[in-house]
Amino acid sequence: MDIMTHPGKLLSSAFAFLMVLSVRSGAANFDPAGWETNSSFPLIGDPAAVKGGILREHWTSFPPTLRSNGPNAGLPMVRDLHQLVFESLVATHPGTLETIPRLATHWKVSPDQRRFWFRIDPKARWADGSPVTAEDAVATWDFLVRKDLHDPYSGMIWGENFERPVADGPQIVSVKTRKPHWRLFLQFGGMPVYPAKELAGLDGERYLREYDWKLQMGSGPYELRAGAVRKDRSVTLTRRPDYWGKDERWNIGVGNFDALSFNVVLDDSLAFERFKKGELDYYFVAKAQRWVQECDFDRTRKGWIQKRRIRSEAPQGFTGFAFNMRKPPFDDRDVRKAFALLVNRERLVDKLFFDEYVLMDSYFPGSAWSAPDIPPVRYDPRMAARLLERAGWKQRDKNGWLVKDGKPLSVTLEYGNPSWTRIHKVLQEDIAGAGIRLELRLIDSRTLIQKVDERNFTLHFQTWGAQLFPNPETYWSSRLAGEKHNDNLPGFRDPRADALLERYDAAFDPKERGRILRELDGLILRQHPYALGWYVDASRILFWNRYGHPKDYLHRTGDYRDVRSLWWLDPVKAQALEEAQRSGKSLPVEPTDVDPWPRSPVTSP
Repeated sequence: MDIMTHPGKLLSSAFAFLMVLSVRSGAANFDPAGWETNSSFPLIGDPAAVKGGILREHWTSFPPTLRSNGPNAGLPMVRDLHQLVFESLVATHPGTLETIPRLATHWKVSPDQRRFWFRIDPKARWADGSPVTAEDAVATWDFLVRKDLHDPYSGMIWGENFERPVADGPQIVSVKTRKPHWRLFLQFGGMPVYPAKELAGLDGERYLREYDWKLQMGSGPYELRAGAVRKDRSVTLTRRPDYWGKDERWNIGVGNFDALSFNVVLDDSLAFERFKKGELDYYFVAKAQRWVQECDFDRTRKGWIQKRRIRSEAPQGFTGFAFNMRKPPFDDRDVRKAFALLVNRERLVDKLFFDEYVLMDSYFPGSAWSAPDIPPVRYDPRMAARLLERAGWKQRDKNGWLVKDGKPLSVTLEYGNPSWTRIHKVLQEDIAGAGIRLELRLIDSRTLIQKVDERNFTLHFQTWGAQLFPNPETYWSSRLAGEKHNDNLPGFRDPRADALLERYDAAFDPKERGRILRELDGLILRQHPYALGWYVDASRILFWNRYGHPKDYLHRTGDYRDVRSLWWLDPVKAQALEEAQRSGKSLPVEPTDVDPWPRSPVTSP
């Protein structure tokens, strides 16, 4: 360009260049003194990982929504997508549990633990290339506390714990807490950040109407592109080649697949068959019988498909039959306990689960937070009969069903997965002997989710995930008991539990938090809001022998879902598999059981 004939254009271009330079330098006057950061944490992924390829896995149902917020947005399958598209200010290292950067390079906390500051990385970019700023974090908080999102827990967690954040500059956001609370730094730091420009003018009703099958623009490594949602069939995420954090330490060896395809296969047995045909790339074996009896076939014997049972130190969520305590018959504690005593878990584990599972006797299973003085619930029909009699169920009708006030003790259990029929039929047989009629009803899984979310159920089997740092308020706060669309399914209310939850939140000493959790666990166990289930402390997976993985396979605190973030398509293995399939030759069969971590469960809540 001729600088003498185009001075205006030159000055304009120079100004634009300086503005970009200023943003990228983070307003070059940033002084890190007094701030914390972490640049020497152990690598999360394997630097030998190769980028490329597609990973195909399956869902057993299509989610009722893909929205990041609002009703049903908290389902595990939906959260998995969100974590790949959106980023938080900071993250927790899955091995060391220390705070590490994400959108923010630096952070600091006031001496009274009531105010936090985060310095957003000047390099951070949305998918359209625009910078992530402090205003985005503020707009996200404004969005999360909207009442018209119909998400009471979101409003409670963000609105009641934090004052409105402040943008102290383009890259600095600060927030003050409304009360002392040890988890709030992690909570605000872990808040997914959405673009302010997309939230502007977007009220809750319009959001719920328009975003069922799309997501806000993200800053993360994957994106949901137009046409990537095939209703009732599949959802595909695509890796962003221009992802701003692709060279950051926390992303080395992470997010290696070009695409992640989540395919809906309603029947798990059909999914297993599709995997064996090569239509899916890995398969999580949830069924113990399948793991023991069906996974030794020609392709595993030839090493084309590998079997792994991988143990980790992942915290365990709880599972079990949730009682709707808001209505009869489970508004009576004696009936709830009697029902729990009639669930013959020992028989299930022995006959149907091939001793692959451990009975669950705590709402913090496998941890140091289990109540130490509560007798475990075991199958005991005699004790159950005494409890039912005390609850007024003393007489039986001509068919042998217990009756009270002329009405039989009848319970309906709706479920959405046909593979559970055999399990529920065992339960049906056991409680029939006690005079309780259990009606089993297989329904569409999305209809089931909706009915449970609206509290239109009597008995429901539920599996919950677990957090590294427990947040029991989610499940047990009395304020959520009368609300829909949250995790307090049974409608549990207890003033003593509420007091413990408040103490827990205010306890900055990890040992004191542990004492509180143990007391809370005991209190909940005595109320029997669930008939607790069973769990397995390992991830059982099958995978085609074309993938590379870290030497530990999964995160220390992870599970089978780490495959999609830590593994990669290995060109050498892929070629060897292709040649073996063409020639009919075998590949090495590696050991099934992998236990890379010492037996020391995470104990710092």
